[in-house]
Amino acid sequence: MKISLIYGGRSVEHDWSIAIYNNFARVLNSGRDTDISPAFIYYVSRGGDLLRFALDGDRLPTHDEFADRAERYPLAFLAHLLKSDGTFVFSLLQGQDGEDGQIQAIAQFHDIPGSFGDKTAAMLTANKYLQCIVANYVCSELTPIPTVHICQNTLEAGIGEALRHLAGPCVLKPNSLGGSFLTECTNGLSEVSLRSYAERVALYDSSFLVQERIIGTEYTCGVLVDHEGVTALPVARINNPSGFLGYDRKTMKRGYSVDLRNLDDTLQSRIASISTHIAREFKIHSFGRLDFIVDQQRSIHFFELNLVPGLTDGAIFPKMLAEAGLDLCHLIRLAASNEIAHRQRDEIRKIETSRVRVPWR
Repeated sequence: MKISLIYGGRSVEHDWSIAIYNNFARVLNSGRDTDISPAFIYYVSRGGDLLRFALDGDRLPTHDEFADRAERYPLAFLAHLLKSDGTFVFSLLQGQDGEDGQIQAIAQFHDIPGSFGDKTAAMLTANKYLQCIVANYVCSELTPIPTVHICQNTLEAGIGEALRHLAGPCVLKPNSLGGSFLTECTNGLSEVSLRSYAERVALYDSSFLVQERIIGTEYTCGVLVDHEGVTALPVARINNPSGFLGYDRKTMKRGYSVDLRNLDDTLQSRIASISTHIAREFKIHSFGRLDFIVDQQRSIHFFELNLVPGLTDGAIFPKMLAEAGLDLCHLIRLAASNEIAHRQRDEIRKIETSRVRVPWR
């Protein structure tokens, strides 16, 4: 199977996407899966330049090696190039460009086969506020986190609502950024602190959330989708001495640890069941990861769903895969198999839709 990899993007998670690509290059270069043959690499720079490299049977270069050897194109050429190459495209794009519906819409409109998934699901998961509303609605076992959504263009009203409805320790987070970038905790809210935070976030996001801080233990659960079936990977407990897993802690070496064993069976079963339910409702294409926090009363609170979770060597999702006896190559094969099934169903739908004739009135 010939594939293309695409990574980078105009996102605050750009560097993580590069690290994910380097990890995939290492795994695929090991030659353990001869049925997967990388043919092209695409890279979107922070500034929106498009770099493309044809492998011609060569090993996958590292990002630094690739950048020196690739051809440069305007980003507007992306759809044409992906379509003309005719390979299955496995996306390593994160955040903006990768998980917000943009690349999904391009692939859907131009009929480009890949791991992109549904554009509506991507657009929804790129909005933390809306995805929490949907997740809590479809899954009654979740306990919603008291939240106020503040938009930059209605800042006065949003700040007033937050001050009226939330008190005590709170968490502030951008609505659409990943990796806990600019996520902060505070012991109390004030108009001055909220305005200051809004000013910092405005450079990156048009809105942010103010949430009651839930004291508890964080858990995360990966899911795999095989055609219509959703399977939960082993649930992971995140051990974080600081009690708050923000951007600094996530990017710090040994800032936290992960335990995939010795978990409470009942709690693990509940989290796995909730994760598969939400993944099914959100129409996840092939894989994803869901984050939760469990308080002292064992109530489960939903944080977010990640369509392209971290896939670096030390990230949580690959550890879940390994615990289940799987690897990154399994994700590629799974995504390709799902795409074939999706495209077959879409072809039938297009044929049936074309037969419908609506009379003019």
